[in-house]
Amino acid sequence: MHQATTHLRHEAGRWAIEIDGAPYRERDYDDIASATRAIAQILRQAAAHCQDLDEDACRECDKPPHLLVCSQCGVDAFVLTCDHGGPRPIRTLEGAPYCRKCRRVDTALI
Repeated sequence: MHQATTHLRHEAGRWAIEIDGAPYRERDYDDIASATRAIAQILRQAAAHCQDLDEDACRECDKPPHLLVCSQCGVDAFVLTCDHGGPRPIRTLEGAPYCRKCRRVDTALI
């Protein structure tokens, strides 16, 4: 990630984050300082991720890949949504998309 556009919104007494159009709804922040620290952490994590996560069209069913964005770090990739092939670089777990690196971190906390 070389650049990003961030938005902070004050909603119902809390600060909400949006980075490159992707909302980060896992947590709202009480003050703007906490929100900006969270943005810095998200951008650092995104910069550390491998950016070449894109998949080609499925060879078995010809379904095109769909753009998915990790709900934790903001990395994006064109990912297959069919059941063919191996593990996906970004997949949806409990309604939120996670990349491989964030899935490992999230499951380690459980």
